[in-house]
Amino acid sequence: MKYLIFFYGVLNAQDSLYWFDMSTVRDSAPDTPKILDIIYGRSQLKELDSLKNIRTTTSNGFRIQLYESSSAERVNSVIKKYKNQMKDSLYVVFEAPVYKIHYGNFSKKYEAEKIKRQLKQKGFKNIWIVRSRIEQKN
Repeated sequence: MKYLIFFYGVLNAQDSLYWFDMSTVRDSAPDTPKILDIIYGRSQLKELDSLKNIRTTTSNGFRIQLYESSSAERVNSVIKKYKNQMKDSLYVVFEAPVYKIHYGNFSKKYEAEKIKRQLKQKGFKNIWIVRSRIEQKN
């Protein structure tokens, strides 16, 4: 008899979504769950959009690695010195445990090789070309 009552209850049970009326809800739906907002301090969806924008404003290319060190202070002092000497952009890249200074945005390897030769003539030693995401030219 217990099984018959249980079986009858299961057959007649309704899911709460079928009878819930969404027009009675007064609050708007949140952008993200509150847990993510607490962790990131802002909407996670906006963060994901910014990552998408980075992919559309960059492309595969080349840069010249000028320097590397495991000391952040040393890299910061070297980059200040290089800023006065360089025409193009300098980038600090951290790949644990090493900080690296990259130079330029080259879409073709031969462009990077040309600048590398010029930098070697100016006295830069131990520099090489690396693949990187570069800023797209407008």
